[in-house]
Amino acid sequence: MTTLFGASVLTAQASAKQVPPARAAAGGGAAKSAASAPVDSAALVARLLAIDERTALSRLTALRSRYLRKADWAELGDRCTPGALRVFPTDTTPAARDSVQAIAEAMEEIVVGRGAGSPRPAADARALLRVVVGWEAGIDRPNWDMAGTAKPRQAIATGLTGEVPDPAGPGCLPSPTATDTVTFVIPGFADMEFPRAPRPRVKAYFGPEGQLHARDEFFVDVGSKDPKAELRYILVAPMVIWNGYAMVGVRRPQELGGVQVDGSNRGGAAYLFRQVGKEWRLLSVVRSWGG
Repeated sequence: MTTLFGASVLTAQASAKQVPPARAAAGGGAAKSAASAPVDSAALVARLLAIDERTALSRLTALRSRYLRKADWAELGDRCTPGALRVFPTDTTPAARDSVQAIAEAMEEIVVGRGAGSPRPAADARALLRVVVGWEAGIDRPNWDMAGTAKPRQAIATGLTGEVPDPAGPGCLPSPTATDTVTFVIPGFADMEFPRAPRPRVKAYFGPEGQLHARDEFFVDVGSKDPKAELRYILVAPMVIWNGYAMVGVRRPQELGGVQVDGSNRGGAAYLFRQVGKEWRLLSVVRSWGG
């Protein structure tokens, strides 16, 4: 049998023959020691995860920049504080609109994929919840996330919670929900700091049984006396926070008699936020549905 050796192997063998026995023995001991040294697998995994994390954050940052470059603002006037509406005026074809939506959904996917199941910083989560509840209740609104040092713009009101122009004069009329009690179900929290406002009043049910408690109380107080009474509330879930970004889901169920689980739905939305200092700013309404 003929065995072929590469040039590097032959050179190594020749060099080994010229090494004194003492040095050869010392070198062999060092090689043996290095080969037997245990690999710190935990440290290796931590380094790889850190690299993966930085790569994901870099991609998210690039997607945000691309998204904001495409955006502009709709002119809504200054009557009755309508707020600002982010639009994409150059993306008029279905393919272009799909492209913008794909960017928003890609950002959402990174935040959810990286942050789901991770502990939420308590102070950041509570501040974000306060923003969402205040916005959904029509008490106050978040600022839009902006590129660079551009002056922030306040978001539009959600649903029917904003003022409307008075058709009989130059003034504004309050929201039709301004005197209502706005009910929230918040599964992921035990309590919260309520927005300060005389109207509307905010009421919340917390924890995994919050939805059930809201139904039971409504049935005792209202539904048992009026079977046609509707329970309307805002369900805030899920909420995911990752590296200064957050995704919040909101649904607005409408149930009859206080006991109907599969009642109609007044809509919902998925909001993407970005943290600037201690402030949560609205980056994108990734999707919305219903009224």
